Amino acid sequence: MASEQIYFDIRSKIIFLAAGVLIPLILFGWAYQSGKQFLSQEIPLVDSIMQLRVDITATHSIIHEYVEGHQTIEVADVTALIEKIQADAQAIHQGYVQMGDVSGIISRPHFLQVENDEMKHAVEELTAYLLEYREKLAQLVEDDVIHDDYFKSAEWAAAELDHEIHQQFSKSLENQPTLFAALFTVWVIMLLLMLNLLRKSRIAHAIEFEKNMKLAQALEHSGSSIIITDTNAIIEYVNAAFCSMTGYERSEVIGKKTSILNSGSQSPKFYEKLWQVIGRGKVWHKELINRKRDGSHFPVVMSIAPIFNKQNQITNFIASQEDMSDFEALEEKLYKSQKLETAGILAGGIAHDFNNALTAIKANALMLERKPEDRAAVLKRSSVINQVCDMAAKHIHQLLKFVRNETLEMSPVSLNACMKTACEMASMGSQDGVSISTELPEHDLTVCWNEVQAQQIMINLINNSVHAVQNVESPWVKVAVSCFTATPEFTKRHEEMHERHYACISVKDNGYGIPEDKLQNIFEVFFTTKAVGEGTGLGLSMAHGAITKVGGIIEVASQPGRGTEFRIFLPLHNQVESIAAS
Repeated sequence: MASEQIYFDIRSKIIFLAAGVLIPLILFGWAYQSGKQFLSQEIPLVDSIMQLRVDITATHSIIHEYVEGHQTIEVADVTALIEKIQADAQAIHQGYVQMGDVSGIISRPHFLQVENDEMKHAVEELTAYLLEYREKLAQLVEDDVIHDDYFKSAEWAAAELDHEIHQQFSKSLENQPTLFAALFTVWVIMLLLMLNLLRKSRIAHAIEFEKNMKLAQALEHSGSSIIITDTNAIIEYVNAAFCSMTGYERSEVIGKKTSILNSGSQSPKFYEKLWQVIGRGKVWHKELINRKRDGSHFPVVMSIAPIFNKQNQITNFIASQEDMSDFEALEEKLYKSQKLETAGILAGGIAHDFNNALTAIKANALMLERKPEDRAAVLKRSSVINQVCDMAAKHIHQLLKFVRNETLEMSPVSLNACMKTACEMASMGSQDGVSISTELPEHDLTVCWNEVQAQQIMINLINNSVHAVQNVESPWVKVAVSCFTATPEFTKRHEEMHERHYACISVKDNGYGIPEDKLQNIFEVFFTTKAVGEGTGLGLSMAHGAITKVGGIIEVASQPGRGTEFRIFLPLHNQVESIAAS
């Protein structure tokens, strides 16, 4: 795969190519400089030793001729010859050499240490002997053999030194082709390695390019609207689905800020929270209302994720959005279906209450017809009839209001009044013997919601609890409202919740509970714990969606045999006033 290949960017390639050229050049330069330095040291040294050998041989010949009487020589000349030999030997030993008119100091080769010392010692013995007897050389005919030995010893030592230098010089010359061959081999290997790595780089680049092309095509032809921006929300890319969804052309949005989609339906605080989430490198996912090019509004569900570079820095953001218009139409149908189901349950309860009311009305009317009574008794029976009629009218009014409300406009909702109405309506269709109680705060809490939708969700939750307490001794259902302050555990569990205070609505029962293995599926569409034919599986899923849409969450806690509790957390409509009141 491309991710497993070695990938070189342009800078890496330039560096590698430069290294591939420079390293062999440096090696060749080093070899050349080493050979040049060797020659600059060895050749003058060879010349100086040769000069020493010539001086020793010439001096030996002159003195031999002088001793034999074949030549006349002054003592000063002998002294000069001896000093010349001393100077040559001392210079060679100390590294001072001369070749023609060029002279200088060179480093003495360490491998000639023994031969150099032997030469110096032999020359010192020779010159010491000659200096001691320089004035008596003509009378030392019998000692000619002695100074011959000194001369031969010095000549031999100088010849050994000369021979060793020539040997080392020959070896060095022999090693030069090997060294250059080795350097050439290294260069060839590096060249092949470089070509191989460049080939891998091209392959990896081609694979990466192909992958990027596939990714680009996937983004371009995706059914979801895709937007890529920089860190300042400047649009850098949009796909075809975005243009189709919003009516904008690419040229109209590239380089513009994403605020061109702002419909004004969301508050500035909404966008502040959005930037807080994606600024921390996390994914943001919510529903909102955007604006098309023609100014019309449309609902979308949007996800925004950060894009990181190799240094783990955010460089871009990518957003995908789905048009929820069709989904919301379907959701509206499901909502109406669920509402009709709830209305049917309520109608059944009201029919039972109506039978009781009609029985009371009929009984009192018959008593008035059969038995004339005084005015006080008549007024009493008339009052009973009026109370029964008022109760029936109230039930009818609640049911009609519940059924007729078709819109889902959001407005401030008083939770105390909403919960009382929901409990009263749920009681109409509940079983006899089930206690439905409320625990409401002294100071009312207000949330932004649709009142009828809130009542429908609460009625559904209460009905579920009533169903759950069947066959339970002393069954009860409790509805409670309280002000909740977010804890660190709550914030960690629900990262999308950013408020400090919430209204908490609890529906709790002492029923048979929900098995643990079913809790994770409890809010899925068409999932139900009821028997076949007793539930549609829409109530909890629709409740979850509706609560999420208004910025809240719903949780469930249950233990088999010990009951169930649903808790709804909603942002307070007015944080300051509601908190002060609570």
